Amino acid sequence: MIVRDIWPALKKELGNREILVVTGPRQVGKTTTLKWLMDQVPGSKAYFDLTLASAQRLFDYEDYDNIAAHLKNFGVDFNKRAVLAIDEIQYSKNIPRVIKYLYDHYGVKFILSGSSAFYLKNHFQESLSARKIIYELLPLTFREFLAIRNVKYKPAAPDFNAVSDAVFDAFAHETLAAHYDEYIEFGGFPGVALSENAERKWRMLDVIYSSYINLDVAQMADFKSLSDLRKLVSHLAVRVGSRLNIDELSKITGLSRPTVMNYIAFMEQTYLIRLVPAFSKSLAVRERIPRKVFFVDTGIANINADLSGGAKFENTLCHQLNAHGGISFSNSGGEIDFVLARGKKVIALEAKETPVDNHLRELARRASRIQADSFAVVGKNPSAKFNRYIWGGAI
Repeated sequence: MIVRDIWPALKKELGNREILVVTGPRQVGKTTTLKWLMDQVPGSKAYFDLTLASAQRLFDYEDYDNIAAHLKNFGVDFNKRAVLAIDEIQYSKNIPRVIKYLYDHYGVKFILSGSSAFYLKNHFQESLSARKIIYELLPLTFREFLAIRNVKYKPAAPDFNAVSDAVFDAFAHETLAAHYDEYIEFGGFPGVALSENAERKWRMLDVIYSSYINLDVAQMADFKSLSDLRKLVSHLAVRVGSRLNIDELSKITGLSRPTVMNYIAFMEQTYLIRLVPAFSKSLAVRERIPRKVFFVDTGIANINADLSGGAKFENTLCHQLNAHGGISFSNSGGEIDFVLARGKKVIALEAKETPVDNHLRELARRASRIQADSFAVVGKNPSAKFNRYIWGGAI
């Protein structure tokens, strides 16, 4: 079993009344997570997988008390605190109403999973808006990647309160560079990380991406052409780390501007891509400046385009930083790759495959323009005459 860093936080939610929703991409371990959570729950409980037709039929009854009666046959005792885990909730359009009824009338504690924020926003929002708490389960962090590969050595985590004093950790790089290179190339899906060779990893990535197209897109969207969607995905992969240009994408793909925008919104809400906003205290400025596009998993970006080493590293770093706070970018007086918000602290970070001293000097100048509390260059490779930067594998 792959233990995820988010599990302790999820376990704390088991005693609370609110509906617990775990959402994220396919194949990141949501089912394993739900089953682990159910193992922590004593007494009256049941697990259902809505990808199965039998489970769909159970929750499709219009008489919700009849559903409750059937649940008793699964060992659910409503005289005690009942806990129901329902996997892949997007496969039943009726499920939000059923959950609301059982929550209100039977006091059921629900643990739910789904592969789509799109579904939660469009089908799950109004009826349960004040009753649920949502956690995202994403591809593995590099530390989780090392853990499931049984690598004992873990690099010292950067002190985000003192990143300006960071020094390249040569020993950590020497010990873990091959693992980090693999993580950058193939991403953090658990099944990919556990595959024994590169050929198998590419095959697994193709299966995951095909499942996204053939299941998530087909199930939740009403797009006229899947080939148009695939084409747009490829063009977005080429533009990893760049700002979105909707007009350019519309011309290249031959799709209308509204169609491109709809596709991109869907891809973001179904965890294919991540859109990073501009850094500004002004909401109007943040909305005016086009967001930068990244993929939630670098491996999926890699099978859709021949990415440069710099693009792969920056996309991976985006995913790593996402676990440490809110991320944005700055274009005030020169672009800063990432602005990390941790509480009231603002940290400017620049991704460079092989940093040199000039990169740090330039970042210091740009960081002062946005009044960042601290700044640091994050690098992938050793630099011959410069060491004042964070090694990416430590993030």
